[in-house]
Amino acid sequence: MEANAVSKTFFRSAFLLKLRSSFTSVIPIVAVVSILFFTGIVADFGFPAYISFLICSALIVLGLSLFNVGSEASMSAIGKIVGESLFKKRKIFFVVATTFIIGVLVTIAEPDLKVTASQIGVDEVLLIAIISIGVGLFVVFGVLRIIFNKNLNIMFICFYGLVFMLAGIVNPKFLPICFDSGGVTTGPVTVPFILAFGAGLAASTANGGRSGEDSFGLTALASVGPIITVMVLSLFLDADSLTFGMTQSFVIDAKTFDGFWPLFFASAGDHFLAELWMVGIAIAPTTIFFLVYDLVFIKSRRVRIVKILINMLYAYFGLVIFLAAVNLGFLPVAQEVGEGLGASGDMLGIAVIIGAAFGLFGVLAEPAVHVLVHQIEVISEGTIKSMAVGLVMALSVGGGVALAIIRAYYGFSILYYMIPGYIIALGLSFLVPKIYTAMAFDSGGVASGPMASTFVLPFVIGFAYQSSDGVGVAENAFGAIAMIALMPLIVIQGMGLYANIKRSINNYIVRKRFHEDDDLVIISFEEAKA
Repeated sequence: MEANAVSKTFFRSAFLLKLRSSFTSVIPIVAVVSILFFTGIVADFGFPAYISFLICSALIVLGLSLFNVGSEASMSAIGKIVGESLFKKRKIFFVVATTFIIGVLVTIAEPDLKVTASQIGVDEVLLIAIISIGVGLFVVFGVLRIIFNKNLNIMFICFYGLVFMLAGIVNPKFLPICFDSGGVTTGPVTVPFILAFGAGLAASTANGGRSGEDSFGLTALASVGPIITVMVLSLFLDADSLTFGMTQSFVIDAKTFDGFWPLFFASAGDHFLAELWMVGIAIAPTTIFFLVYDLVFIKSRRVRIVKILINMLYAYFGLVIFLAAVNLGFLPVAQEVGEGLGASGDMLGIAVIIGAAFGLFGVLAEPAVHVLVHQIEVISEGTIKSMAVGLVMALSVGGGVALAIIRAYYGFSILYYMIPGYIIALGLSFLVPKIYTAMAFDSGGVASGPMASTFVLPFVIGFAYQSSDGVGVAENAFGAIAMIALMPLIVIQGMGLYANIKRSINNYIVRKRFHEDDDLVIISFEEAKA
């Protein structure tokens, strides 16, 4: 009874802590939308839509809090347990096969992947299958890198070199979708699992002091895999036949409260039931895999298994509430705001500022971001503060969304961003400590989670749709998630470069203090050997 009481007290305190963190993350987005509503900058934005947005914001705070509490003690725990035990098998084929299965299953479990896939005119099952295979293959490459102690920088150069080689033959209309596919795979289900899996695997290897840097990099490789596999898929598809339609919602159409609430609650119920099914189908394979794996290879105590399953339920219901609220109140409102700004040709500057604000505040509300920055602080033993990394990521993502808005307005190729961006990112990888490179590339994938696919992307889509009269939406609007994924690669490595420079300056100052130019120097000569 006492242990049960302690467990309940711990859960309540952890939940309240996450609730406060989620509230402070979501409230800035609410503030921006409220300013747009009360100032009338976005026309035809009715009061019922605003009220539904506020209700859904409260639900997002609740869902995000439940998910963060549950995922830390379930998905992260599963990843670490499997990762630690996997290397002990000492059989490469078994490690490769198990890793591939894990990569595929956790990607299928990624809800924001389905959200994005539904907005593309390609068969959803085919697209999700191809992306999942890409993640599985490249997580295998990441695990082999840890086992055989290979250089992460060289792997990035080789794989991104292949990406840009394929970019030369991919239909330009499909190219932004290819880059976006790498970002949407790393979200609230994938990231906690893969981060903990990598940490557990790295800790169980013989790399000693390298285990910290080896704990990162798996998420980054998991992000580049889908880009390549979707590019290959696009070679067999007719990209010119892609269709794109704007999301319709009764929330936006309702200008008065006449008959609004029955429709709102009916739609909320439909979304909730749909997410119950979707998230359940997505998480079930990973849960079943763990139970079978544990029963055969680990044989954990029953108390440990029950605790993981209970926390999995918390994460499950939290994610259901989060996604239902996002799809009901966030996605249509974001799209409406984008359309309102895009309808007026002289509001590009305002759209850029608002898009940057949405990107900045949106990344703070990403469930996976909280998991990653916490993992960074733990692995670095507190030397790299989670708050600093989160702030830098938020600022960089805001800049990325601003650049995406500019591209959506002028309609130029996404390669004008991708090529120089990755050249800078890969160049910095040779100037900073390897742990910064691994963290930076992981951060890029993590930043582009469900908030990006269900709020930022619809905003850019709405803006592109109106500013171009519905022409070229696919190639102009998509790519926003790719920009969100790119910017942290540069700025977090910039943090590493700054730390290196600062350390060198401090060392130089210390040496100067203890050794002036006119100091006597004692020189020892070894006796010459015959």
